[in-house]
Amino acid sequence: MSTHFSSPPRLLMGDDALESAAADLSALGSRVLIVTDPGIVAAGILELVLDPLRMSGLPVATFTDVVGNPDVATVAAAFAALQADGADIVVAVGGGSSMDVAKSIALLATNGGEIGDYEGVDRFQHRPLPIIMIPTTVGSGSEVTKGAVITNHETNVKMVIVSDLLFATIAILDPRVVAKLPGRIAATTGMDALTHAIEAYVAKGANPVTDAINIGAIELIGASLVKASRGDAAALYDMLVASSMAGIGFHDAGLGAVHALANTLGAHYGVHHGTANALFLPYVMDYNISAAPARFARIARALGENTAGLSDAEAASLAAKAVHRLADETGVPRTLSELEIADDRLEDLARDALQQADLPGNPREATYDDLLALYRRAA
Repeated sequence: MSTHFSSPPRLLMGDDALESAAADLSALGSRVLIVTDPGIVAAGILELVLDPLRMSGLPVATFTDVVGNPDVATVAAAFAALQADGADIVVAVGGGSSMDVAKSIALLATNGGEIGDYEGVDRFQHRPLPIIMIPTTVGSGSEVTKGAVITNHETNVKMVIVSDLLFATIAILDPRVVAKLPGRIAATTGMDALTHAIEAYVAKGANPVTDAINIGAIELIGASLVKASRGDAAALYDMLVASSMAGIGFHDAGLGAVHALANTLGAHYGVHHGTANALFLPYVMDYNISAAPARFARIARALGENTAGLSDAEAASLAAKAVHRLADETGVPRTLSELEIADDRLEDLARDALQQADLPGNPREATYDDLLALYRRAA
């Protein structure tokens, strides 16, 4: 069976990446709308970004009302701001939520309609407005992917919109914007990046190109995540790069049951996506090991485990143990009860998770009973 690999956007990385991007803005349009959230404003990161972008000489407006797990209403409000300002360049400053909203409104500006019209793969024809991504967390990878995830509260579904046309124009990885990232956010978003790389490495759509990128991301995350969660600036930048690598590595390879469980939890309860992924990742790894022992053994080595003299099955078990240890060392939630989620609706969650678009990519088939058992294990 043939596989494929889609080229990601242009990446600008390292010191002064923001200034380098500002020099390119005037070639893309005439007015800029920044899409971000109140936390970015409060942390002073918006001002950090605004100064270099204003060097372009273009007018810059802001929309600062993005919420976590952005929904249809958030997209509609941001699109109204875009139309009112007349902006023709969209700049996302933030985590996956801001980036998904930015992609969505850039799409609507050239294709019309409402965001729900485009749920699925290749549902629109016209290239969106130019999109600039400035990630401020170390997990979503949305800056380099061709998808957006928007919650529909009427159906309790996270809609996935995917197209090669949805790649950003430029993604900016500047160490300044993550240098003071709080440890809790570094931990949960970093575990999100690790989830992307691990799920994609064992996914049914994996290929040699995505394998190389994902193993590289796993190695970098394994070496950097704990230090990043404790405020090490160099490790935080390494995690920023690793997050983009994992984003490049998963958008063609696919994901799996972790995301099916996590997206459903987020749609029902508004749980932060990285937190949900961190919660389910080691349990799903345990479930999947039998379907891909050699690959999980390679993951164990990438995470620094000594597998000398072990069979693939023995080495594979060390991969999940390494992730359990990372979760403990970074202090991410380990159970649904820690998130104050009772176990009386797990059947509903399992039924909805069974319909998630990421589930077919899982290396081991998962039934309703399997998903329910995984929810119960995490309870």
